[in-house]
Order: sequence, then C-alpha cells, then structure tokens
Amino acid sequence: MASLRQIRQRMRSIHNIHEITKAMGMIAAFRFKKAEGRFSRSRAYFLEMEKLVANLAASASEREDPLFGGRAVKKKTLVVMTGDKGLCGAYNTNLMRAAVAWQRENGSFDTSLVPVGKIGSETCRKRHLKTLASYPERSAVDFSFAKRMADELKEAYLSGATDSVELLYTTFRVGGAGSPKVVPYLGLAYLVEGKKDAAAATDYIYEPDFEGVFRPLLGAYLEGKLYMALLESLTSEYAARMTAMNQATDNSEEILDSLKLLRNKTRQATITRELSEIVGGAAVLV
Repeated sequence: MASLRQIRQRMRSIHNIHEITKAMGMIAAFRFKKAEGRFSRSRAYFLEMEKLVANLAASASEREDPLFGGRAVKKKTLVVMTGDKGLCGAYNTNLMRAAVAWQRENGSFDTSLVPVGKIGSETCRKRHLKTLASYPERSAVDFSFAKRMADELKEAYLSGATDSVELLYTTFRVGGAGSPKVVPYLGLAYLVEGKKDAAAATDYIYEPDFEGVFRPLLGAYLEGKLYMALLESLTSEYAARMTAMNQATDNSEEILDSLKLLRNKTRQATITRELSEIVGGAAVLV
C-alpha cells in the first residue's frame, strides 16, 4: 500500500498535468473558433467559384488544356495534410495510415507523397517514403502559402513530374474532426464529367474573350481549392486537439478524485493504527 507521502506526490503530479491539459484545451478552443470562422466564410465563396469554373470548362470542353489531362497516367502524387504537433488524438496517425493505404491501392503506378505539416514531413523522412516536395510549415496557413503550393504543384504536373495529383486531408464536421478524405486536384477532368448537358443550356458572354476570363479564373480555382483543403484540415486538427485535451482534463479529474479517496482511507488507517498502538501500550503499562 502506498504511503501518504507517495499519494500526495502523485496528486501534485496529476494536478500539474490537469492544469496543463486544461490550458491547452482552452487555447485549442480559441484557435478552433478562429479557424472555423475563416473556413465557414470562405467555403460559400469557393463553392460558387467551383460551380462557375465547372460550367465554363464544360461549355468549352472542346478546347484543349494540359491541366485537364488527356495523357496516360503513370505517376500519381498524394498531398498529405498533417499537423505540426501531436496531442490531438489519432488525427495524424489516421492520415498517415490513409496515405499508406492509398499507396497500396495505387501500387501499379509510380507514386509519391507531398507531406504538408511537420508530422507528415518527419514521418516520410523516417520511413524513407518517396516525396515529390515537402511543406513542413503548415501552421502558417494563409492564401500566399496556398498560392505557392498551387503554383509548384501545377508546375510539377505540367512538367511531367506527375500525371495526377490528389489531396488527402481530414474533413470537418460539427462536433469534432471528421475522417480522412481523398479528393482529386490535377488533372481537372473531374470538373466536366457529367456536366456537358447542363453547361450547354447556359449561355455566357465573355469580355474580352474566353481565354482572358477562363485562364485567371482557373488559376484562382486551383489556389482556392488548396486553400480550402488547408483550412478544413487546420480546423479539424484544432477540433481534435480540443477534444483530446478536454478528455485528458476529465480523466485527470477522475484520477484526482480516486487519489483523494485513497488518501483519506490511508490517513484514516494510519490514525487508527496509531491509536491502537497507544491503547495497546497503555494497557501494557497498567
């Protein structure tokens, strides 16, 4: 049976951990609220942009564009959006498992990864996974970061370094982080699949011309899609960390309650034993 001193030492340790997890949970909640606001405000705008780009692409599908594919797929690339830190439950582990499963499913292709975030970059380095590029600074999610990534991925696609680019990130759902999801990014043939009939009924007037309207809009769409995936991934990470820290705080409170009960029982047993020794000693003297 542990002594009172040992129990008190353990209670102090658990109390310190409780204060740390409580503070981390509050910080994660604050950051989650900011990230969720950015994601919610940007999502409506991006969905309308995606609809417009899809209609324009379908209405002009006879125009050839290297970004829409049209070549044999031999090399595939997966952009894996992990976090920069741990202490967020199975968030990063699930993403890396999904990335490994994607590699197994596409074993007939020449596959490579593009880790985004410190955890993903370190994991790829330690496991010696083939990478096309690496972005370990995901915590600095802003539009300039998304634009730089989009430009480099587009350049890799156009240069033939890869024939297909997909995004892997954790979706966001109300109440916490969602599950890992793979979505297509390059080539853009998925934008016009099954949409030619709907686009044919839409009549557009281009000013100054189609190229002058569609090309900048297509570039903005690629940047916006990557930015939205980064925002959703970041929001999910903060939600997962907030949930993990709140659970850790609740668990530490339960342990403290158990230790308090054990401390009281131990103290009572010690007092009872000492009283018995005093009474026994007095009886001997009598």
